[in-house]
Amino acid sequence: MKISPLLPLLVLAACVISLTAQQKGAKKEAPKLKWRVQQLHKDNNEGLAVGDINGDGKPDITAGEFWYAAPDFKPQPVRKLIPFGADYVQNSAEHLYDMDGDGDLDIVTIAFTLPALVWYENPGAGNYKAEGWTMHELIDTNIKANEAAFLYDIDKDGTPEWITNSWVASNPTEIYRLIRGDDGKVKAEKHTVAESANGHGMGFGDINGDGQDDILFGKGWFECPADGPYSGLWTWRNDFDLPHASCPVLVVDLNEDGRNDIIWGNGHNYGLYWMEQLEPQSDGTTTWRQRVIDDKFSQAHALAWEDVDGDGKPELITGKRYYAHSGKDPGASDPITVQYYDWDKESLSWSKKIISDAPAGAGPGIGLQIRVADLDGNGWPEVITPGKSGTHIMWNDGWNE
Repeated sequence: MKISPLLPLLVLAACVISLTAQQKGAKKEAPKLKWRVQQLHKDNNEGLAVGDINGDGKPDITAGEFWYAAPDFKPQPVRKLIPFGADYVQNSAEHLYDMDGDGDLDIVTIAFTLPALVWYENPGAGNYKAEGWTMHELIDTNIKANEAAFLYDIDKDGTPEWITNSWVASNPTEIYRLIRGDDGKVKAEKHTVAESANGHGMGFGDINGDGQDDILFGKGWFECPADGPYSGLWTWRNDFDLPHASCPVLVVDLNEDGRNDIIWGNGHNYGLYWMEQLEPQSDGTTTWRQRVIDDKFSQAHALAWEDVDGDGKPELITGKRYYAHSGKDPGASDPITVQYYDWDKESLSWSKKIISDAPAGAGPGIGLQIRVADLDGNGWPEVITPGKSGTHIMWNDGWNE
């Protein structure tokens, strides 16, 4: 049989056409953010804050026994933490606030099983010493089961209030107003929200659309009184049950229907959820439809709602709290991750993006707090977390295109 001399050219042309068609049909991989992980220290501390400690205009980090000055973030002593249980230390939250009126940020903090709300005095630039910072007691709360604590401006007057969440359901829920005296120093004034109702998890936001922020917790929400947050006890609306709810629970109008929705994670089991708020009942009872965001990881004990990818819209940031109950929770030995989720309002769906993924205990977790801040000034915010796998910075280097 005689073979045409054009056959090799025809075969080559067919291969080129086939390859071009495959390339056109191939889906272009979406760009991803580039992340680098830096461990600052390995201990069991689970609280952390970010702010300008030494007054040089750069954000620094405080985490448990140390503070870390930008840009090298080397540990410098603040205090000693008391260990307890199998793998805990006495720090369930820390925040930065000028408590003595000298212009420096001090550390305000509370412990898991100690009742005192205390603050550590920032000695100021040039005065940091090996013995650490001086501790002051702000008030004895008489509560020894502190799951987490928040600085949140509940009355919208520009000054934040201190609100502690307790894992004991029968403990009171209280607001501590931070009132600055003529001497510049802050004192605490207690207001009781509920005398015997609290429970794992807490968040803040306007649930019923009356313009005032309410307080959410694991067993429902407290409705702010019509005459303001300090006018009396708040009304407990037992409209939902969130087992081992995250700290915080987020309040966001996700579908933009004018009613705030809820985002929450199970801090001691698998499950990350959002709850759509539906039309309320005639008696004012709120109604909800719950949907799963992600049920493939456990111990989503802390959440953040910040823009990390530069699209002008917040993302949901969370991950696994390593050994939240000393290894006794479901999934305790699973790989440890930190991730964020993009929200699509049109499809009511979330897309998951991994920030860090490591074997259990070998990489960043989320501890009890997640901080998001642009530490290096490149326009891309970092994610900073404490936890029993150590304190970590996840450096954001922007899009990998």
